[in-house]
Amino acid sequence: MDQERLYEQLFSMSLTPMLIMDLNGEVQALNDACAHLFKKEKKQLLSSNVFQHSSQFLIKKADIAPLHSHEEEVVVLNKQINQQVPVHIHIQRMKEQPHLLVVQWKEFSSSFEKQEEVIRKMKQYKQFVKQSQDAFIVTQEGKIQYINPAGVRMLGGTKKEDYLGRYWLHFIHPEHLEIVKKRMNQLMKGMSIRPRAEVKLLTKRGVVSIESSETKIKFKGEDAIQYIIRDVTDRKKYDEMASESEKLMMVSKLAAGVAHEIRNPLTAVKGFVQLLNASQQYNKSYHDIMLEELNRVESIIQEFLTLAKPKSEHPFKKKSLHQILSHVTLLLTTHANYKNSEIKSFLEGDIEILCEENALKQVFINLIQNSLESMDKGVVTVRTEKRNGYGVVTIEDQGCGIDEQSLARLGEPFFSTKQTGTGLGLMVSYQIIEQHQGHISFTSQIGVGTKVEIAIPHVKEPVNV
Repeated sequence: MDQERLYEQLFSMSLTPMLIMDLNGEVQALNDACAHLFKKEKKQLLSSNVFQHSSQFLIKKADIAPLHSHEEEVVVLNKQINQQVPVHIHIQRMKEQPHLLVVQWKEFSSSFEKQEEVIRKMKQYKQFVKQSQDAFIVTQEGKIQYINPAGVRMLGGTKKEDYLGRYWLHFIHPEHLEIVKKRMNQLMKGMSIRPRAEVKLLTKRGVVSIESSETKIKFKGEDAIQYIIRDVTDRKKYDEMASESEKLMMVSKLAAGVAHEIRNPLTAVKGFVQLLNASQQYNKSYHDIMLEELNRVESIIQEFLTLAKPKSEHPFKKKSLHQILSHVTLLLTTHANYKNSEIKSFLEGDIEILCEENALKQVFINLIQNSLESMDKGVVTVRTEKRNGYGVVTIEDQGCGIDEQSLARLGEPFFSTKQTGTGLGLMVSYQIIEQHQGHISFTSQIGVGTKVEIAIPHVKEPVNV
């Protein structure tokens, strides 16, 4: 028996009332169950037009309007006039012949009002997805089964048919391919994943940066993954510009202090050279002091130059949190002296973290500098400790403090408690720490001071068994 004849028999024998009509409502075929539902002969129904007898078929022309705009299926809920039985009507396109529609009627014993509310919400959700500026993409077994207009635009296309059936992974940038694969596998196994992921896509528009969240759903009765995606390419460019701008602002503020700090040891070296020249004798103590001063100059210059280096795109490296903070406090000591203030460090042990060193230095310089600028005179205390899998850095000052309303807005762009501040420094700092899978928290009291805690996951030491 050929496949076409088998389908005809299944259609005829089905207990679900079904008919086939064209987009104009002309009935092309129906089964016995459909004739039984309407209590009429099949020949009589075959000569009918569904839209002209809408009170009988319970379908209006407006009901199939979404199918004209390439929707695959619509659902209508109605009641038979005589029997008052709620009926769930599925109208679906035939894949092989898209000008023909398959209509199925199913009776429901549950509350009609409840079913009607479900259908209404489904329609609202579909409308929301179609009009959303975020891309909605549904995949099954890795292939795209649904994509909304925003998704088509994001990938640089003009119609969804260009993408349906294509593998989603083909659009993922190679550097993020393994991450996306891992998230897909974890999701399909019912495992929890991080709510959001930032990855790059390969599109007709070029490389696009996106922020994506994924959910496991049922799509046409089968397991699927729904992606809600936002294009953040422009935002990433702005963030990079803001980061570089803030970095240059910090460099300019530190320049005068660094120049002064370098001048002092150079003056000492110059004086000892003159003394050696006058005495014409080697003096080991002079030699040791000059080397020590020159080493100090070298370390200050090195730390100053790291601020001008562009952000590295290489993977995070294992670094010592103790060493990073030591370098930062060395660089800011002069600035503290100018403010009649002092930086005290209490660095407990050595805490190793995976990080981008220059980015973290930028964060710590920003936060310590903010603490120094909040005081006319006082002490900034820097502490480190291990806590619940994190390396925690605490920076505490004796400044003017921040009120609760302003505290809640810290990190917003262009909001600052300083008269000349832009707020971009803290915004960039938040983003850098978030990229390191960490978090920042502030506590403050007016007239007492402010404490900020930066927590970054530390590298766990291997357990010897």
